[in-house]
Amino acid sequence: MADRRVSVLVSSAAFAVRLAWLADRRALVHVVLVQVLLAGAVAGGLVVVQTVFRSVLAHGPAAAGRSPLLVPAVIVLLVAGAAAGALRLSGAARMAVLTVKVDRLVAGMVLQAAVAAELPRFEEPGFHDGLQRAVFASRRQPAMAVVLLVTAFQAALTVAAVGGAFVVMAWWLLPLVLLSALPAIRAAGNERSAHHDLHHGLSENRRLREYLEQLLTGRSEAKEIRALDLGAVLTGRWQDQYAREVQDTEALLKAHARRRMAAQATGGALTCLAVGGLWWMAGNHLLPLSVAGTAVAGVWLLSVRLNAFAGMLTGIGENLLRLTDLRSFTTSAPGIPAAATALTCGQRPSTGTELGPLRAERLSYTYPGADSPAVREVSLEVKPGQLVALVGVNGSGKTTLANLLAGLYPPDSGRLLHDGVPVTDLRAHRARTAVVFQDFTRYKFPALDNVAFGRPHGTADPHRVREAARQAGALDFLQELPDSLHTPLGKEFTGGADLSGGQWQRLALARAFYRDAPFVILDEPTAALDAHAEDQLFTRLRQLFTGRTVVLISHRLRSVRHADRIYVLQAGRVVEEGSHDTLLRADAHYAALFHTQASAYHDTNTP
Repeated sequence: MADRRVSVLVSSAAFAVRLAWLADRRALVHVVLVQVLLAGAVAGGLVVVQTVFRSVLAHGPAAAGRSPLLVPAVIVLLVAGAAAGALRLSGAARMAVLTVKVDRLVAGMVLQAAVAAELPRFEEPGFHDGLQRAVFASRRQPAMAVVLLVTAFQAALTVAAVGGAFVVMAWWLLPLVLLSALPAIRAAGNERSAHHDLHHGLSENRRLREYLEQLLTGRSEAKEIRALDLGAVLTGRWQDQYAREVQDTEALLKAHARRRMAAQATGGALTCLAVGGLWWMAGNHLLPLSVAGTAVAGVWLLSVRLNAFAGMLTGIGENLLRLTDLRSFTTSAPGIPAAATALTCGQRPSTGTELGPLRAERLSYTYPGADSPAVREVSLEVKPGQLVALVGVNGSGKTTLANLLAGLYPPDSGRLLHDGVPVTDLRAHRARTAVVFQDFTRYKFPALDNVAFGRPHGTADPHRVREAARQAGALDFLQELPDSLHTPLGKEFTGGADLSGGQWQRLALARAFYRDAPFVILDEPTAALDAHAEDQLFTRLRQLFTGRTVVLISHRLRSVRHADRIYVLQAGRVVEEGSHDTLLRADAHYAALFHTQASAYHDTNTP
């Protein structure tokens, strides 16, 4: 176990150095060179001090001022001290720049890994724990690890330099002084492991606290929080969750503080023993006084450095162990295949006719941790230019099936085919697909960006943005904004404006038009629209998506009457399929749903 911990620490240290090298190799070399020079200066200073002591003692205290080495030695020490100060300032400045660059590099790595993760990973609590630990580790932890490693490197160089001087003066003192640091180093190692275990155990606790903080501080949540008077309740839960971390941290620090104090007392006793030995040997003329005096200074310097090094081990070890969370998360993300850039690099995708039919064969999917499949052996076919509808009650599997058709989830079994060819590259398939989700995202960026995000990697085309907005019925209200399409869509930002729910939904539709993809999935695309706007949209749906393959999900069955084919889902299975008229004549599930909804529009008291 101990060997594994050491191996992890060594590999994490190498990872931290690699991060610093990638961030700014010149700054890293500069900082390391400064530490080498400073350590050499310390060793040289000890040699100069010993030489001066020997010269002063040789001429006697009364004639110390006439020592030929005294003045030059003092000048050398002053010049060396000034040079060392300049070196420290130079190293600190480059170190500050290096830490900022490492922070940027690591934060970008975490974001890229999160974006590269496939959608099913977001259904796993373990993924969110790993993401939380990686985000926590990315917040100045790598930069701090680099700082601590450089400081430890300087301490190690100083110990080596002073140790080399000891070998010349009094070699037998070196093992004793090094031994005095072992208890503190061991205690620091135990505390480091305990901190890391606590950090892992608190991952879900911290995620829950972050969610509570989002609820308490978010603008979109503020209205309901106040209407229900939830503020005190949610704040209380946040306090309860934080209390656990405070209690566990306090218990850990109390236990290890006692151990570290005992270790420092043991180390101090061994240091006093070394100084006492020097005193005794100098008093009995077994060691020259100049050597003994210099050795006392060296013992003090060495013990201080070793204790500082032992103290840093907790911070170094904790930072390095957290880097394992960062490294495991960022290296587990798959690369982005070149095929995925087919749409994102700006070229127009091929038309629906060129793609051929989209066919699903016996698709099944079970969410992680679920007891039963959300979709069970579903087969269907959508031909170019067709409008196919998926209907069913809540929880019947419509949205999950749409996500499978969009390539957002890989099926557990079955396969998806384009023009008879199995779809194996889901990213490339998504590049040919436009999806309007029921729970679409409201991007608080300028309206121009909100529409152009439909094809994000190309340069936004204002003319195409306006045309897409016009098709979605959004152009009129967007042009009335304070800065037209350049208005930020969020009151939190200077000059920002907000939209109604229906206007946001039209903006989501505009993104789909701007994407101009041959395969379109519309999941409740009119949920926030009024009845008149909904009827207008569905009346024009074929015209708006001419030549494209469209899959429509809607609870309002009057909206899917003109679909070429309707698939009725129940408990994840297709239980009926056919046109609207065919399904009504069958008088089964679809007919029952349709008549139930239609009855709500009839006043039974009207003669």
